[in-house]
Amino acid sequence: MQEEEVIRKEASYFFNRRLNFSTDIRAIEQFKRLKERLQDFYAPEFKAIFLDQVERLVVERYEAHKASKHHGHFDPDCLQDNYAEELLFYLKQELNTLPALARQKVSGKSNESRDSVFVSYSATDKAYLAEIKKHFKPFENQINFWDNNKILPGQNWKAEIQAAISKTKVIILLLSADFLASDFIISDELPALLKAAEKDGAVILSVILRPCLFEVVDELKRFQTMNPANIPVLKMDPIEREELYVNLVRQTKRILREGI
Repeated sequence: MQEEEVIRKEASYFFNRRLNFSTDIRAIEQFKRLKERLQDFYAPEFKAIFLDQVERLVVERYEAHKASKHHGHFDPDCLQDNYAEELLFYLKQELNTLPALARQKVSGKSNESRDSVFVSYSATDKAYLAEIKKHFKPFENQINFWDNNKILPGQNWKAEIQAAISKTKVIILLLSADFLASDFIISDELPALLKAAEKDGAVILSVILRPCLFEVVDELKRFQTMNPANIPVLKMDPIEREELYVNLVRQTKRILREGI
């Protein structure tokens, strides 16, 4: 029996025996029971699987309740509705304390095959992109590496980007002040990439090219970067820079190979 199956069975047993959709017990008290149970799991990915299964069961029970009692809608005066909303809040909050990779392992998978690499960058940083692509070049028969240079003249570029994102397993973000200043990246491209990470199992690898306040963007600061914020690529000597790029390729190959 696979580890995930074992953990999901344990979570289902816990949900049915220890968590009650009862207005006699506050959601926070139920959540404290769950926190105690989580101590039995050491690895973050195991905790994430357990939390994910409990969340699925809560949502399933909650949706059935709303369908039978409120025509599928939330009723602010219903104690059970409020209980479920509070418990889901605590579950999501606990999940967000876990490393991004652990959360992404249990995120919903798209029906489409995800096997490519998508690079999001500012045109100002195209020289850095060129350096990175050199390291991926030897593996072009193994890795479907996509950046906007693949968009041909006359093509609908927004549609091409969306199509590429839908197949992406590894998302490489090249962070800089110009990246953060790009209206298209922040308003269009980045939300779609974050959705692919949160909902469809894509993994985000961020490389800090030049000093920038990426950490003030809540959606970005949750993801561990490949290099420390105080050592952007711009500050690196040639050897350090090459080592970072090699590690980026290595991590990408590992993710694609293991399917995490």
